[in-house]
Amino acid sequence: MRLRLLQTESFRLAAIYAGLFLVSTLFLMALVFLAVSHAFEADLLRASTDDLAAIGRAYVEAEPRGKALHEAKEMIDDRLLATDSADVFLLQSGRKKIAGNLPPIPLNSGEQRFPYPIALGGSAMAGHTILGRGMTLGHGDYAFVGRDLQAARDAEKDVFAAFAVVLAAGLLVAAAGGTLLSRSFVKRVDAITATCRSIMTGNLGERIPVSGSRNELDQLGATINEMLDRINALMESLRQVSNDIAHDLRTPLTHLRQKLERARLAAPSLDQYGEAVDGAIDDCDELIAMFGALLRIAQIEAGVRRSAMRLVDLSEILRNVLSLYTPLLDDSGHPFRVELDENLWINGDRQLLLRMFANLLDNAIRHTSSGTPITLSALRSADRTVVTIADQGAGIPPSDREKVFQRFFRRESSRTTPGSGLGLSLVGAIAELHECRIVLSDNAPGLRVSIEFSAVKLQEVPRAAE
Repeated sequence: MRLRLLQTESFRLAAIYAGLFLVSTLFLMALVFLAVSHAFEADLLRASTDDLAAIGRAYVEAEPRGKALHEAKEMIDDRLLATDSADVFLLQSGRKKIAGNLPPIPLNSGEQRFPYPIALGGSAMAGHTILGRGMTLGHGDYAFVGRDLQAARDAEKDVFAAFAVVLAAGLLVAAAGGTLLSRSFVKRVDAITATCRSIMTGNLGERIPVSGSRNELDQLGATINEMLDRINALMESLRQVSNDIAHDLRTPLTHLRQKLERARLAAPSLDQYGEAVDGAIDDCDELIAMFGALLRIAQIEAGVRRSAMRLVDLSEILRNVLSLYTPLLDDSGHPFRVELDENLWINGDRQLLLRMFANLLDNAIRHTSSGTPITLSALRSADRTVVTIADQGAGIPPSDREKVFQRFFRRESSRTTPGSGLGLSLVGAIAELHECRIVLSDNAPGLRVSIEFSAVKLQEVPRAAE
Protein backbone atom coordinates (compact mmCIF):
# COMPACT_ATOMS: atom_id res chain seq x y z
CA MET A 1 0.00 0.00 0.00
CA ARG A 2 2.83 2.39 0.92
CA LEU A 3 4.61 1.77 -2.39
CA ARG A 4 1.35 2.31 -4.21
CA LEU A 5 0.90 5.68 -2.50
CA LEU A 6 4.31 6.75 -3.76
CA GLN A 7 3.28 5.86 -7.31
CA THR A 8 0.07 7.91 -7.37
CA GLU A 9 -0.32 11.03 -9.49
CA SER A 10 -1.14 13.19 -6.46
CA PHE A 11 2.07 12.14 -4.67
CA ARG A 12 4.06 12.77 -7.85
CA LEU A 13 2.60 16.28 -8.11
CA ALA A 14 3.29 16.88 -4.42
CA ALA A 15 6.89 15.76 -4.97
CA ILE A 16 7.23 18.11 -7.93
CA TYR A 17 5.89 21.03 -5.89
CA ALA A 18 8.22 20.08 -3.01
CA GLY A 19 11.15 20.10 -5.44
CA LEU A 20 10.12 23.51 -6.76
CA PHE A 21 9.80 24.73 -3.17
CA LEU A 22 13.28 23.40 -2.40
CA VAL A 23 14.85 25.08 -5.43
CA SER A 24 13.08 28.39 -4.82
CA THR A 25 13.98 28.32 -1.11
CA LEU A 26 17.63 27.62 -1.88
CA PHE A 27 17.67 30.48 -4.38
CA LEU A 28 16.02 32.80 -1.86
CA MET A 29 18.46 31.61 0.82
CA ALA A 30 21.41 32.45 -1.41
CA LEU A 31 20.05 35.93 -2.12
CA VAL A 32 19.34 36.63 1.56
CA PHE A 33 22.71 35.19 2.56
CA LEU A 34 24.53 37.50 0.13
CA ALA A 35 22.41 40.49 1.18
CA VAL A 36 23.03 39.89 4.90
CA SER A 37 26.76 39.36 4.34
CA HIS A 38 27.01 42.53 2.29
CA ALA A 39 24.99 44.53 4.83
CA PHE A 40 27.12 43.37 7.76
CA GLU A 41 30.39 44.09 5.95
CA ALA A 42 29.14 47.49 4.79
CA ASP A 43 28.15 48.38 8.36
CA LEU A 44 31.52 47.27 9.77
CA LEU A 45 33.39 49.11 7.04
CA ARG A 46 31.37 52.26 7.68
CA ALA A 47 32.20 52.17 11.42
CA SER A 48 35.88 51.63 10.64
CA THR A 49 35.84 54.56 8.21
CA ASP A 50 34.31 56.86 10.86
CA ASP A 51 36.97 55.89 13.44
CA LEU A 52 39.77 56.34 10.89
CA ALA A 53 38.45 59.77 9.92
CA ALA A 54 38.42 60.81 13.59
CA ILE A 55 42.04 59.66 14.04
CA GLY A 56 43.02 61.55 10.89
CA ARG A 57 41.42 64.77 12.12
CA ALA A 58 43.14 64.49 15.50
CA TYR A 59 46.50 63.98 13.76
CA VAL A 60 46.06 66.98 11.44
CA GLU A 61 44.81 69.34 14.14
CA ALA A 62 47.69 68.52 16.55
CA GLU A 63 50.67 69.56 14.39
CA PRO A 64 53.67 69.52 14.73
CA ARG A 65 54.36 65.83 14.01
CA GLY A 66 55.34 64.82 17.53
CA LYS A 67 52.20 66.23 19.02
CA ALA A 68 50.11 64.77 16.19
CA LEU A 69 51.41 61.26 16.81
CA HIS A 70 50.75 61.69 20.51
CA GLU A 71 47.14 62.77 19.92
CA ALA A 72 46.51 59.93 17.49
CA LYS A 73 48.05 57.40 19.89
CA GLU A 74 45.90 58.62 22.80
CA MET A 75 42.74 58.37 20.68
CA ILE A 76 43.56 54.79 19.65
CA ASP A 77 44.35 53.84 23.24
CA ASP A 78 41.02 55.34 24.36
CA ARG A 79 39.15 53.45 21.64
CA LEU A 80 40.77 50.17 22.56
CA LEU A 81 39.66 50.66 26.16
CA ALA A 82 36.10 51.60 25.15
CA THR A 83 35.42 49.04 22.42
CA ASP A 84 35.06 45.26 22.38
CA SER A 85 37.69 42.77 21.30
CA ALA A 86 36.40 42.71 17.71
CA ASP A 87 37.88 46.17 16.94
CA VAL A 88 41.45 46.44 15.67
CA PHE A 89 43.54 49.61 15.49
CA LEU A 90 47.07 50.34 14.32
CA LEU A 91 49.24 53.46 14.28
CA GLN A 92 52.68 53.04 12.80
CA SER A 93 55.53 55.21 11.58
CA GLY A 94 57.28 53.61 8.69
CA ARG A 95 57.67 49.99 9.78
CA LYS A 96 57.53 50.84 13.50
CA LYS A 97 54.32 50.27 15.51
CA ILE A 98 53.28 53.28 17.61
CA ALA A 99 49.92 52.08 19.04
CA GLY A 100 47.12 49.53 18.50
CA ASN A 101 46.49 45.79 18.72
CA LEU A 102 47.94 44.82 15.32
CA PRO A 103 51.53 44.29 14.23
CA PRO A 104 52.86 46.56 11.46
CA ILE A 105 51.30 45.96 8.06
CA PRO A 106 52.04 47.22 4.54
CA LEU A 107 51.18 50.92 4.17
CA ASN A 108 48.20 50.47 1.83
CA SER A 109 45.48 53.09 1.76
CA GLY A 110 41.76 52.29 1.32
CA GLU A 111 39.76 49.12 2.01
CA GLN A 112 41.70 46.07 3.10
CA ARG A 113 40.82 42.50 3.98
CA PHE A 114 43.35 40.09 5.45
CA PRO A 115 43.58 37.23 7.96
CA TYR A 116 44.42 38.01 11.55
CA PRO A 117 48.21 37.99 11.85
CA ILE A 118 49.79 34.63 12.68
CA ALA A 119 52.18 36.39 15.02
CA LEU A 120 49.18 37.04 17.30
CA GLY A 121 47.75 33.51 16.90
CA GLY A 122 47.22 33.12 20.61
CA SER A 123 44.48 35.74 20.49
CA ALA A 124 40.81 34.84 20.47
CA MET A 125 40.66 36.21 16.92
CA ALA A 126 43.20 33.70 15.59
CA GLY A 127 42.05 32.46 12.19
CA HIS A 128 39.53 35.29 11.80
CA THR A 129 39.40 37.81 8.92
CA ILE A 130 39.92 41.54 9.42
CA LEU A 131 38.06 44.11 7.29
CA GLY A 132 38.96 47.78 7.51
CA ARG A 133 40.53 50.87 5.98
CA GLY A 134 44.06 52.26 6.04
CA MET A 135 45.16 55.87 5.59
CA THR A 136 48.53 57.66 5.30
CA LEU A 137 48.59 60.52 7.83
CA GLY A 138 51.75 62.32 6.67
CA HIS A 139 55.47 62.32 7.45
CA GLY A 140 55.51 58.55 6.80
CA ASP A 141 52.92 57.90 9.51
CA TYR A 142 50.06 55.40 8.84
CA ALA A 143 46.82 54.44 10.58
CA PHE A 144 44.49 51.43 10.12
CA VAL A 145 41.10 50.75 11.69
CA GLY A 146 39.24 47.48 11.16
CA ARG A 147 36.73 45.02 12.52
CA ASP A 148 36.70 41.29 12.98
CA LEU A 149 34.30 39.69 10.42
CA GLN A 150 33.54 36.76 12.73
CA ALA A 151 30.37 38.47 14.01
CA ALA A 152 29.13 38.75 10.44
CA ARG A 153 29.99 35.13 9.81
CA ASP A 154 28.12 34.07 12.96
CA ALA A 155 25.07 36.07 11.84
CA GLU A 156 25.26 34.42 8.42
CA LYS A 157 25.34 31.01 10.08
CA ASP A 158 22.24 31.92 12.13
CA VAL A 159 20.41 32.98 8.98
CA PHE A 160 21.48 29.78 7.24
CA ALA A 161 20.32 27.67 10.20
CA ALA A 162 16.94 29.45 10.23
CA PHE A 163 16.49 28.79 6.50
CA ALA A 164 17.50 25.17 6.95
CA VAL A 165 14.84 24.73 9.65
CA VAL A 166 12.19 26.36 7.46
CA LEU A 167 13.25 24.26 4.49
CA ALA A 168 13.16 21.02 6.48
CA ALA A 169 9.74 21.90 7.92
CA GLY A 170 8.43 22.73 4.46
CA LEU A 171 9.67 19.46 3.03
CA LEU A 172 8.09 17.53 5.91
CA VAL A 173 4.77 19.32 5.38
CA ALA A 174 4.96 18.66 1.63
CA ALA A 175 5.70 14.97 2.22
CA ALA A 176 2.86 14.67 4.75
CA GLY A 177 0.47 16.53 2.46
CA GLY A 178 1.47 14.39 -0.51
CA THR A 179 0.90 11.24 1.52
CA LEU A 180 -2.53 12.39 2.72
CA LEU A 181 -3.55 13.47 -0.78
CA SER A 182 -2.32 10.19 -2.21
CA ARG A 183 -4.22 8.21 0.41
CA SER A 184 -7.42 10.13 -0.34
CA PHE A 185 -6.84 9.77 -4.08
CA VAL A 186 -6.23 6.02 -3.78
CA LYS A 187 -9.42 5.60 -1.74
CA ARG A 188 -11.49 7.43 -4.35
CA VAL A 189 -9.91 5.46 -7.19
CA ASP A 190 -10.47 2.19 -5.31
CA ALA A 191 -14.13 3.13 -4.87
CA ILE A 192 -14.47 3.86 -8.60
CA THR A 193 -12.66 0.62 -9.47
CA ALA A 194 -14.80 -1.46 -7.09
CA THR A 195 -17.98 0.06 -8.53
CA CYS A 196 -16.88 -0.61 -12.11
CA ARG A 197 -15.97 -4.21 -11.27
CA SER A 198 -19.34 -4.69 -9.58
CA ILE A 199 -21.07 -3.33 -12.68
CA MET A 200 -18.98 -5.67 -14.86
CA THR A 201 -20.34 -8.63 -12.87
CA GLY A 202 -23.91 -7.57 -13.72
CA ASN A 203 -24.91 -5.14 -10.94
CA LEU A 204 -26.02 -2.39 -13.33
CA GLY A 205 -27.69 -0.48 -10.49
CA GLU A 206 -24.35 0.31 -8.81
CA ARG A 207 -23.14 3.91 -8.99
CA ILE A 208 -19.87 5.62 -8.12
CA PRO A 209 -20.07 7.43 -4.74
CA VAL A 210 -19.84 11.22 -5.00
CA SER A 211 -18.63 13.25 -2.00
CA GLY A 212 -20.32 16.50 -3.01
CA SER A 213 -17.09 18.52 -3.00
CA ARG A 214 -17.42 19.17 -6.77
CA ASN A 215 -13.73 18.46 -7.36
CA GLU A 216 -12.34 16.75 -10.45
CA LEU A 217 -13.00 13.23 -9.13
CA ASP A 218 -16.58 14.19 -8.24
CA GLN A 219 -17.09 15.55 -11.74
CA LEU A 220 -15.61 12.39 -13.21
CA GLY A 221 -17.81 10.22 -10.97
CA ALA A 222 -20.94 12.21 -11.84
CA THR A 223 -20.14 11.93 -15.56
CA ILE A 224 -19.57 8.18 -15.30
CA ASN A 225 -22.82 7.82 -13.34
CA GLU A 226 -24.68 9.69 -16.08
CA MET A 227 -23.08 7.38 -18.64
CA LEU A 228 -24.10 4.35 -16.57
CA ASP A 229 -27.66 5.67 -16.32
CA ARG A 230 -27.70 6.06 -20.08
CA ILE A 231 -26.26 2.56 -20.60
CA ASN A 232 -28.77 1.12 -18.14
CA ALA A 233 -31.62 2.86 -19.95
CA LEU A 234 -30.34 1.51 -23.27
CA MET A 235 -30.07 -1.98 -21.82
CA GLU A 236 -33.61 -1.76 -20.49
CA SER A 237 -34.74 -0.43 -23.86
CA LEU A 238 -32.93 -3.28 -25.61
CA ARG A 239 -34.52 -5.82 -23.31
CA GLN A 240 -37.93 -4.27 -23.82
CA VAL A 241 -37.41 -4.07 -27.60
CA SER A 242 -36.29 -7.69 -27.71
CA ASN A 243 -39.39 -8.83 -25.83
CA ASP A 244 -41.70 -6.64 -27.91
CA ILE A 245 -40.13 -7.74 -31.19
CA ALA A 246 -40.71 -11.35 -30.15
CA HIS A 247 -44.39 -10.60 -29.45
CA ASP A 248 -45.02 -8.32 -32.43
CA LEU A 249 -43.28 -10.49 -34.99
CA ARG A 250 -44.87 -13.67 -33.75
CA THR A 251 -48.39 -12.48 -34.64
CA PRO A 252 -47.79 -11.51 -38.31
CA LEU A 253 -45.51 -14.51 -38.83
CA THR A 254 -48.18 -16.80 -37.37
CA HIS A 255 -50.81 -15.21 -39.62
CA LEU A 256 -48.50 -15.59 -42.60
CA ARG A 257 -47.91 -19.25 -41.87
CA GLN A 258 -51.61 -19.94 -41.32
CA LYS A 259 -52.55 -18.27 -44.60
CA LEU A 260 -49.91 -20.19 -46.53
CA GLU A 261 -50.87 -23.45 -44.84
CA ARG A 262 -54.55 -22.82 -45.52
CA ALA A 263 -53.80 -22.06 -49.15
CA ARG A 264 -51.81 -25.26 -49.46
CA LEU A 265 -54.42 -27.46 -47.84
CA ALA A 266 -57.77 -25.82 -48.50
CA ALA A 267 -57.58 -23.60 -51.59
CA PRO A 268 -59.25 -25.49 -54.46
CA SER A 269 -59.11 -22.67 -57.04
CA LEU A 270 -56.53 -20.33 -58.50
CA ASP A 271 -58.39 -17.28 -57.17
CA GLN A 272 -58.22 -18.61 -53.64
CA TYR A 273 -54.50 -19.21 -54.10
CA GLY A 274 -54.21 -15.62 -55.29
CA GLU A 275 -56.08 -14.32 -52.24
CA ALA A 276 -53.78 -16.32 -49.96
CA VAL A 277 -50.69 -14.99 -51.69
CA ASP A 278 -52.04 -11.42 -51.50
CA GLY A 279 -52.63 -11.86 -47.76
CA ALA A 280 -49.09 -13.22 -47.33
CA ILE A 281 -47.70 -10.24 -49.26
CA ASP A 282 -49.63 -7.87 -46.97
CA ASP A 283 -48.18 -9.60 -43.92
CA CYS A 284 -44.69 -9.35 -45.43
CA ASP A 285 -45.25 -5.65 -46.14
CA GLU A 286 -46.24 -5.17 -42.50
CA LEU A 287 -43.03 -6.86 -41.38
CA ILE A 288 -40.92 -4.83 -43.82
CA ALA A 289 -42.55 -1.60 -42.63
CA MET A 290 -41.85 -2.56 -39.03
CA PHE A 291 -38.16 -3.19 -39.72
CA GLY A 292 -37.98 -0.01 -41.81
CA ALA A 293 -39.31 1.99 -38.87
CA LEU A 294 -36.76 0.37 -36.56
CA LEU A 295 -33.94 1.27 -38.96
CA ARG A 296 -35.14 4.87 -39.23
CA ILE A 297 -35.24 5.20 -35.45
CA ALA A 298 -31.75 3.70 -35.15
CA GLN A 299 -30.38 6.11 -37.79
CA ILE A 300 -31.97 9.11 -36.11
CA GLU A 301 -30.70 8.14 -32.65
CA ALA A 302 -27.20 7.66 -34.12
CA GLY A 303 -27.27 11.24 -35.45
CA VAL A 304 -26.85 10.14 -39.09
CA ARG A 305 -29.45 12.69 -40.23
CA ARG A 306 -27.91 15.60 -38.31
CA SER A 307 -25.95 16.66 -41.40
CA ALA A 308 -29.25 17.20 -43.26
CA MET A 309 -30.46 19.86 -40.80
CA ARG A 310 -31.01 23.26 -42.35
CA LEU A 311 -32.89 26.47 -41.66
CA VAL A 312 -36.57 25.59 -42.23
CA ASP A 313 -39.92 27.29 -41.69
CA LEU A 314 -42.21 25.24 -39.43
CA SER A 315 -45.31 27.07 -40.64
CA GLU A 316 -44.63 25.91 -44.20
CA ILE A 317 -43.98 22.32 -43.08
CA LEU A 318 -47.22 22.26 -41.08
CA ARG A 319 -49.19 23.61 -44.05
CA ASN A 320 -47.79 20.76 -46.18
CA VAL A 321 -48.87 18.23 -43.53
CA LEU A 322 -52.35 19.78 -43.45
CA SER A 323 -52.68 19.56 -47.23
CA LEU A 324 -52.02 15.82 -46.96
CA TYR A 325 -54.33 15.14 -44.01
CA THR A 326 -57.26 17.47 -44.72
CA PRO A 327 -59.06 14.88 -46.92
CA LEU A 328 -58.58 12.20 -44.26
CA LEU A 329 -59.88 14.56 -41.57
CA ASP A 330 -62.92 15.37 -43.66
CA ASP A 331 -63.62 11.68 -44.32
CA SER A 332 -63.27 10.80 -40.64
CA GLY A 333 -65.64 13.59 -39.58
CA HIS A 334 -63.20 15.41 -37.28
CA PRO A 335 -63.70 19.18 -36.99
CA PHE A 336 -60.25 20.70 -37.47
CA ARG A 337 -59.01 24.01 -36.04
CA VAL A 338 -55.69 25.53 -37.10
CA GLU A 339 -53.72 28.49 -35.71
CA LEU A 340 -50.31 29.09 -37.29
CA ASP A 341 -47.94 32.03 -36.89
CA GLU A 342 -45.81 32.94 -39.88
CA ASN A 343 -42.02 32.69 -40.24
CA LEU A 344 -41.44 30.06 -37.57
CA TRP A 345 -37.79 29.49 -38.45
CA ILE A 346 -35.84 26.68 -36.78
CA ASN A 347 -32.86 24.48 -37.59
CA GLY A 348 -34.13 21.05 -38.59
CA ASP A 349 -34.51 18.21 -41.08
CA ARG A 350 -37.54 18.94 -43.25
CA GLN A 351 -38.37 15.30 -44.08
CA LEU A 352 -38.10 14.14 -40.47
CA LEU A 353 -40.27 17.01 -39.23
CA LEU A 354 -42.90 16.14 -41.84
CA ARG A 355 -42.83 12.53 -40.60
CA MET A 356 -43.11 13.59 -36.93
CA PHE A 357 -46.15 15.84 -37.40
CA ALA A 358 -47.78 13.32 -39.75
CA ASN A 359 -47.43 10.57 -37.11
CA LEU A 360 -48.93 12.80 -34.42
CA LEU A 361 -51.91 13.77 -36.60
CA ASP A 362 -52.39 10.16 -37.66
CA ASN A 363 -52.50 9.07 -33.99
CA ALA A 364 -54.98 11.81 -33.16
CA ILE A 365 -57.27 10.68 -35.99
CA ARG A 366 -57.01 6.93 -35.31
CA HIS A 367 -57.47 7.12 -31.52
CA THR A 368 -60.43 9.52 -31.37
CA SER A 369 -64.07 9.06 -32.22
CA SER A 370 -65.62 10.61 -35.31
CA GLY A 371 -66.99 14.08 -34.66
CA THR A 372 -64.49 15.03 -31.94
CA PRO A 373 -62.41 18.13 -32.76
CA ILE A 374 -58.66 18.15 -33.37
CA THR A 375 -56.62 21.34 -32.94
CA LEU A 376 -53.24 22.23 -34.45
CA SER A 377 -51.41 25.38 -33.40
CA ALA A 378 -47.88 26.73 -33.87
CA LEU A 379 -47.09 29.89 -31.94
CA ARG A 380 -43.92 31.89 -31.38
CA SER A 381 -42.86 33.26 -27.98
CA ALA A 382 -39.78 35.28 -27.06
CA ASP A 383 -37.20 32.51 -27.50
CA ARG A 384 -39.08 29.42 -28.65
CA THR A 385 -41.72 28.05 -30.98
CA VAL A 386 -44.41 25.73 -29.57
CA VAL A 387 -46.36 23.34 -31.81
CA THR A 388 -49.46 21.81 -30.16
CA ILE A 389 -51.72 19.00 -31.39
CA ALA A 390 -54.74 18.43 -29.16
CA ASP A 391 -57.69 16.03 -29.42
CA GLN A 392 -60.66 15.03 -27.30
CA GLY A 393 -60.21 11.28 -27.33
CA ALA A 394 -59.53 8.85 -24.50
CA GLY A 395 -56.10 10.39 -23.76
CA ILE A 396 -53.14 8.67 -22.11
CA PRO A 397 -52.86 8.09 -18.34
CA PRO A 398 -49.95 9.98 -16.69
CA SER A 399 -48.29 6.67 -15.79
CA ASP A 400 -47.99 5.73 -19.48
CA ARG A 401 -46.96 9.09 -20.97
CA GLU A 402 -43.24 8.34 -20.81
CA LYS A 403 -43.67 4.71 -21.88
CA VAL A 404 -45.42 5.53 -25.15
CA PHE A 405 -42.10 6.69 -26.63
CA GLN A 406 -40.58 3.24 -26.08
CA ARG A 407 -40.32 0.95 -29.08
CA PHE A 408 -43.27 -1.43 -29.53
CA PHE A 409 -45.09 -0.10 -26.46
CA ARG A 410 -48.81 -0.75 -26.81
CA ARG A 411 -51.29 0.20 -24.14
CA GLU A 412 -53.42 -2.66 -25.37
CA SER A 413 -51.71 -5.77 -24.05
CA SER A 414 -53.71 -8.06 -26.35
CA ARG A 415 -52.22 -6.31 -29.44
CA THR A 416 -55.29 -6.99 -31.55
CA THR A 417 -55.58 -3.49 -33.05
CA PRO A 418 -53.50 -2.53 -36.10
CA GLY A 419 -50.17 -0.89 -35.53
CA SER A 420 -46.66 -1.73 -34.41
CA GLY A 421 -46.14 0.68 -31.51
CA LEU A 422 -43.30 2.48 -33.32
CA GLY A 423 -45.07 5.71 -34.32
CA LEU A 424 -44.44 7.65 -31.13
CA SER A 425 -40.98 6.06 -30.78
CA LEU A 426 -40.10 7.65 -34.10
CA VAL A 427 -41.58 10.95 -32.90
CA GLY A 428 -39.45 10.81 -29.74
CA ALA A 429 -36.28 10.05 -31.72
CA ILE A 430 -36.91 12.96 -34.11
CA ALA A 431 -37.59 15.30 -31.20
CA GLU A 432 -34.35 14.25 -29.49
CA LEU A 433 -32.38 14.79 -32.70
CA HIS A 434 -33.77 18.35 -32.94
CA GLU A 435 -33.07 18.94 -29.22
CA CYS A 436 -36.65 19.96 -28.64
CA ARG A 437 -38.87 19.21 -25.67
CA ILE A 438 -42.00 17.10 -26.16
CA VAL A 439 -44.67 17.12 -23.44
CA LEU A 440 -47.84 15.02 -23.17
CA SER A 441 -50.56 16.55 -21.00
CA ASP A 442 -54.28 16.25 -20.29
CA ASN A 443 -56.56 18.16 -22.67
CA ALA A 444 -59.59 17.55 -20.41
CA PRO A 445 -60.74 15.44 -22.18
CA GLY A 446 -58.21 14.00 -24.55
CA LEU A 447 -54.49 14.41 -25.10
CA ARG A 448 -52.42 17.51 -25.72
CA VAL A 449 -49.00 17.06 -27.36
CA SER A 450 -46.71 20.11 -27.11
CA ILE A 451 -43.35 20.31 -28.87
CA GLU A 452 -41.05 23.21 -27.94
CA PHE A 453 -38.39 24.26 -30.48
CA SER A 454 -35.61 26.77 -29.98
CA ALA A 455 -36.60 29.66 -32.24
CA VAL A 456 -34.26 31.40 -34.67
CA LYS A 457 -34.41 35.20 -34.49
CA LEU A 458 -35.80 36.83 -37.61
CA GLN A 459 -32.71 39.00 -38.06
CA GLU A 460 -30.65 35.81 -38.28
CA VAL A 461 -32.73 34.45 -41.17
CA PRO A 462 -30.99 34.98 -44.53
CA ARG A 463 -32.99 37.06 -47.04
CA ALA A 464 -32.91 34.17 -49.49
CA ALA A 465 -34.65 31.95 -46.93
CA GLU A 466 -37.34 34.58 -46.43
